[in-house]
Amino acid sequence: MSQSYLTNITILCDDRLSFPLFSEHGFSVLIERRGEEALLFDTGGSDVFIKNAKILGKDLTKVENIVISHGHYDHAGGLKYLAKFDKKYKVYLRREALLPKYSGDRFTGIDWDSIKKDFDFIFVEKDIEEIEKGIYIFGPSPLRSEFNSIDPNFCVINEKGEKVKDKFEDELSLVIDEGEGIILITGCAHRGIVNIVDDALNKFNKRINLLIGGFHLYKSSEEKVKKVVDSLKGFNIGKILPYHCTGEIAIKLLDLHN
Repeated sequence: MSQSYLTNITILCDDRLSFPLFSEHGFSVLIERRGEEALLFDTGGSDVFIKNAKILGKDLTKVENIVISHGHYDHAGGLKYLAKFDKKYKVYLRREALLPKYSGDRFTGIDWDSIKKDFDFIFVEKDIEEIEKGIYIFGPSPLRSEFNSIDPNFCVINEKGEKVKDKFEDELSLVIDEGEGIILITGCAHRGIVNIVDDALNKFNKRINLLIGGFHLYKSSEEKVKKVVDSLKGFNIGKILPYHCTGEIAIKLLDLHN
């Protein structure tokens, strides 16, 4: 489970990217390693990640595998725009990601039926799964109520057709094992970034050299944000790069950590 790679991580979609890159509410990361296939973690909400990849000189036809962190449109909505590459990408996700998702009465999922013919869906059932050499996906991480970031307005239509609170049982995070430490990438961390970090440390028993992703703290009180940031600092993480739904308060506090 220990392997060392030279890893290059490129943000292709985020809420705060600067010119000449395009920005939108969403998240997408390209992972490249020497001698290995490229991998996409999330696809944003539109074709913005494809436009930015072109600007940055990144060839998305070299990607073989895609991981979808959860079923919200701002992470999975860009999938349909990859169909133009005439390539059947493997898409790793939990089956629960296909369930219709809502924020109140507003639909926040995507039309999975319209794209399923264009992709090879691989449904993750294990608690942890190696999808490439040294790259693992895991989740959903255990919930500790004081640290979860689940918005009470988020709902899902379950398999019985009932509209219930979304506990984000589809949420996946990604780990790159670099030998002496790991890189941890999250999508939105709806189940709580502290919970996910704790889960990763328990599963891999290695220092987190880099934590990157959305931490879903933008709606949280300043008191909760400070509590979460203090907890993250206690994990002795090498570098923390917050994106997407983390929120300005948390981003400023985490910048001080780095």
